[in-house]
Amino acid sequence: MKETKRCKLKTERVFLAMGIIVGTLFGADGVRRSFESRRPYNLKVQGDFRDAGEHDEAPAGSSLSFTPSAQTTTVFEGVENVGLSEYELSKEDVSKGVLSIYTDSKAAKESDQEKMTDLSKAKNDFYTLCDEKVYLNEDAADALNSMMEDYANETALTDFIVYGTTETYTGDGSYCPKAFAESKAGYCVDLALNAGGYVLPYDGYDAEGWVVENCWKYGFIVRYPEGKREKTGNEYCPWHLRYVGDIHAAIMKQKSMCLEEYVDFLEQYTLEEPYSFSFNGIAYQIYSVTGSEDKLTTRVPVAGNYELSGDNKNSFIITALKN
Repeated sequence: MKETKRCKLKTERVFLAMGIIVGTLFGADGVRRSFESRRPYNLKVQGDFRDAGEHDEAPAGSSLSFTPSAQTTTVFEGVENVGLSEYELSKEDVSKGVLSIYTDSKAAKESDQEKMTDLSKAKNDFYTLCDEKVYLNEDAADALNSMMEDYANETALTDFIVYGTTETYTGDGSYCPKAFAESKAGYCVDLALNAGGYVLPYDGYDAEGWVVENCWKYGFIVRYPEGKREKTGNEYCPWHLRYVGDIHAAIMKQKSMCLEEYVDFLEQYTLEEPYSFSFNGIAYQIYSVTGSEDKLTTRVPVAGNYELSGDNKNSFIITALKN
């Protein structure tokens, strides 16, 4: 009898233990379902990928003014598109950006301006202005301040005058005798010199020639350089600077290209075969998207580490951090 009783007790314990295990499993499953219900189910995922959160952020002090995509997505089509999202470009924006080439027939408009600032409020003490209100693109203004401070430190001079940006007087007695179709976009700086209270034209020589030689380090180019008249349509104009960003300015300096030559050069590179360039220890890829349609589709980094510019013709140029 005792043996039978002991066997019955063990069986009950087994069933009790099984009940506890089953209850625990159901409880864990409920917790899991609760967490999963909080996941965003608006993501459509295809192919092999890694979480976008694993991408490195743009390093501090990066050269690019990185612009996050307004059309975020995590759609991937195979390993080759890891870390990229689809992006739609509108031809209405092809005239905007640091690399746009403006001509008399396709002149810059006020609507092409982006992130403008009043230099009278943003400037430092290392140069002067010809007018009370002079407007310039914010990135260009920051670069101009840095360049003029370094120029003053190198030469002990603070003799530059910003004679014009979006609007430059070119009438009788002007020290910048020609207006350009690109100025309205807000990336240009026209310079003159302050010589003891007298204004002089800037010819790019003497100690002031430092700016012509070094402006590329700050993202500026002499827009109409020596020996490029056949490409630019203009004679040498050392007083007319154009901001293109320091990555592009560095490549143009290295290759001795004017803006027209540089944009033509970039249009041979695609997302599949981009142009690679390292600047200040950071690797970049540059590629073009070309087409005649009203909408063009390309891919850009999911992390948002890229910059877009139209060329004011048929292409967009994307500059992105290399994964």
